[in-house]
Amino acid sequence: MSKEGKKIDQMLFWPPLLLVAIMCSAIILNPEAGTNAVNKVFSFLTGKMGWTYEVFVLANLGAVLYFIFGKFANKRFGGEKPEFSTLSWLGMLFSAGTSAAIVYWSPIEFYFYLTAPPFGLEPMSPQATAMATAYPLFHWGPSSYALYVGVGVVFGYLFFVQGKEVFRPSTACESLLGKHASGYLGKAIDIFYMVGIIAGISTSVGLGTPLLSEVITKITGIPHTLGLDATILIIWTVIIGISVYGGLDKGIRRLSDFRNWLGFALLAYVLAVGPTAFMFNNFIDSLGVMFNNYFRMSLYTDPVLKSGFPQDWTIFYFAWFIAFALSTGIYLARISRGRTVREFTLGAMFSGVICVYTYFMVFGNYTMDLQARGVINLAEIIKAHGVPYAIVEIFSTLPFASIILPIILVLLFISTATVINSIAYTLAMVTTAQLKTGEEPAKWNRLFWAVVLGGISLTLIFLGGMKPLQAASVAGSFPTMFIMAIILIGFIKKAGKEWDVSDETKPSDPTDTKDN
Repeated sequence: MSKEGKKIDQMLFWPPLLLVAIMCSAIILNPEAGTNAVNKVFSFLTGKMGWTYEVFVLANLGAVLYFIFGKFANKRFGGEKPEFSTLSWLGMLFSAGTSAAIVYWSPIEFYFYLTAPPFGLEPMSPQATAMATAYPLFHWGPSSYALYVGVGVVFGYLFFVQGKEVFRPSTACESLLGKHASGYLGKAIDIFYMVGIIAGISTSVGLGTPLLSEVITKITGIPHTLGLDATILIIWTVIIGISVYGGLDKGIRRLSDFRNWLGFALLAYVLAVGPTAFMFNNFIDSLGVMFNNYFRMSLYTDPVLKSGFPQDWTIFYFAWFIAFALSTGIYLARISRGRTVREFTLGAMFSGVICVYTYFMVFGNYTMDLQARGVINLAEIIKAHGVPYAIVEIFSTLPFASIILPIILVLLFISTATVINSIAYTLAMVTTAQLKTGEEPAKWNRLFWAVVLGGISLTLIFLGGMKPLQAASVAGSFPTMFIMAIILIGFIKKAGKEWDVSDETKPSDPTDTKDN
């Protein structure tokens, strides 16, 4: 049985907690002022500083390409053979893309771009239609997943080459910051990291909870209220508490695996009963449109027409991915011992991309076909009932919807419960004063952060609409962007030079590895 590290780091535990408490209290006491503040923050960071997100994401993609084709390509994360067989490893990477967020966006994201398209295009026109199905592939594509992979290479080096136990980003900043990474600057980096994670997960839960409530309403007839959203969040917290104190963490992991298979089964079903040929044809066409406009999309700020498209969508998505980049990079590195840098970057980036692309190909084109045939009218539904209701109506058109909707309910519930559990664990690790190998953060600490995550998610839901959810990710991830830059620059300039030439080996035969 693993031991617990019970002592918390006061400087890391209290500042982000007090910040979250002050923000939530202010919003609840004065929602109107809270909404105005949220709008101002979002407007400043996406309008005045939005270009920084786009430049950073493109530069990060360049760094990842350097890792793939440059001098680090054949360096290996440790001298051992890969921990997992290639098939098992790719499966773990692929399944990481299944989430409540992708179930939320994949059926309906194109519609927002169709009705309010970029580049001054006419809404609902053929040109807008082409961009509407291409833009989701860009937002969830290589540039976004490269954000996980770039820092993942650094963490893989720290874990398996230098033998460091890294669970705080300040440790990864030592190459550039030196002793300052262990002082107050390092503490500030870790605090900003925590704020970014909290903001990112709150956005995810804030999207998934209302959708789950709408599914429950559709199945049971229980009205969708803030009380129902709160009840769901409480149930998630209770489940996490039971898993922590009841020793059911393995059960949570098994539920996560079950979630993946459930998602794949749902995709296969919709692909079979839906317009299969149209799904493939439109997906391939959308890929062509995306690649043809890749750099235009990457650097689109719209300073003249000021449509708000890149601010509301591209910069928001980049910020959202940045918020999770460090924690996801750590996870991807941990399961990649024995892999070369080229194997890791290609496998980790494109496994996730292929997973989410499958969701958009199937669910997105299924919805587009429904809209084109007049089976549903998304404009009327969204105007009258909102986006979560519209998504449920889309899935309700499937054959045997009375069976499919409960499956979607389980998929959404498990997906969100597992992600809250994992992020609460991450926050508990960061706020523990010292963890030795094999030690776990205190159980109360994990449960505490699960409660905090639920509270701030409910606060954002209370404000209503997409803007608070978008603003949370954009504001929380802004400092994280600079932390990632410090990590990457420090690695390339200094730490990477210490990766001895003797570490270069030929890729091992994946058939010689153990299957786990």
